[in-house]
Amino acid sequence: MPVISFVSPKGGVGKTTTALLLATELAEQGSSRVTIIDADPNQPIAKWARLPGKPDNLDVVSDIGEATIVDAIDDARTRSPFVVVDLEGAASSRVTHAVSMSDLVLIPIQASVLDADQAARAIKLIRSTGKSQGRSIPYAIVFTRVAATAKIRTRNFKAIAAQFDQAGIPSLVTAIAEREAFRSLFSHGGTLSGLDPTYVSSLTQARENARAFAVEIIHNIKQAKAAA
Repeated sequence: MPVISFVSPKGGVGKTTTALLLATELAEQGSSRVTIIDADPNQPIAKWARLPGKPDNLDVVSDIGEATIVDAIDDARTRSPFVVVDLEGAASSRVTHAVSMSDLVLIPIQASVLDADQAARAIKLIRSTGKSQGRSIPYAIVFTRVAATAKIRTRNFKAIAAQFDQAGIPSLVTAIAEREAFRSLFSHGGTLSGLDPTYVSSLTQARENARAFAVEIIHNIKQAKAAA
């Protein structure tokens, strides 16, 4: 069963938000189980899970250490068609172990030179881990906290996206917008479909963004399997 890990050496890029959006969308789109492993020492996903509204078919596993993450992922993928792993924002053996077991690694970044430099570190880790296993580990950049309107893209965004493209580094077509609805999940709990549109602005657009993101991830996994 596919394991999708979220890696970023830099904090504050929306890594956990993006991981939660994927897990909740996968859980709501299908009747099968989804497991999200909270391997971030701050345990933001575990805190979200204690709020009301968590889908019944979404399991959250937390308190994961460097010595237990391999077993946690291995156990999760025996009972869930999708396993999402939210990793700490630092290089560690826990991150390396999770990457080594992943079918797809996503690197969330904001459109800044600093984030692009940190993404390069993550890519180096992914490639070296894959080399040690004698395989290529699929990965992709996902831009986060971009302007909600697709027509508005900053000069930095365009320049960095072009640099990745020229270097042959894959980036997702779907970028995660800066939305109040995404932040609201961590204060109200549950999923986007459970939020009250009376109090959360642009909820329809937020749900469309998250749905498109999940659909693209599924497509990328199928492509990677076909290529393998």
